[in-house]
Amino acid sequence: MPPLTANNINPTWKDVQYAAAQGDSSLPFDRVVNSNIGNPQQKGLDQKPITFTRQVAALLEYPELMETGKGIFPADAIARAKELYDEIGSIGAYSHSQGVPFIRKSVAEFIEARDGHSADPSQIFLTAGASAGVSLLISMLISSPKAGILIPIPQYPLYTATLAQQGGIPIPYYLDESKDGLLS
Repeated sequence: MPPLTANNINPTWKDVQYAAAQGDSSLPFDRVVNSNIGNPQQKGLDQKPITFTRQVAALLEYPELMETGKGIFPADAIARAKELYDEIGSIGAYSHSQGVPFIRKSVAEFIEARDGHSADPSQIFLTAGASAGVSLLISMLISSPKAGILIPIPQYPLYTATLAQQGGIPIPYYLDESKDGLLS
């Protein structure tokens, strides 16, 4: 097998572009904080992370803290960590490809409570974030080189980058901010 070069990679990857925005670079600001990646805890935005989630994660990373950390961790975080630990055991191992069944069931219950209609845990797919979910969905939908997907403009660049990588065609539709995001 020859070494991998730009000449012999999958040709769809040559069309992938992940540019967030193009246009005039002169702005009336002293500095710009890039917030296009959906990470409000990054330097510059400095939003404090959700404490409960971090506490539960810490307890699952080091389960002995569920007993020895009483007084350090709140009771609700310990209770949730114990509930998860009893269902999944150690974290960091491979899980079902759709996600941990217990967590999918919890998501379904949340959707039912929030939206008022049933949700089937077997129809819920958990991913490692929005980008992984979008990539998975687009890769399933593109069935031929002539397959297209409607893309709102302005758009999240991952959509067109993933479409290019999968060999699909972006079909843009334009949103009008003056009409609350309706089609222009």
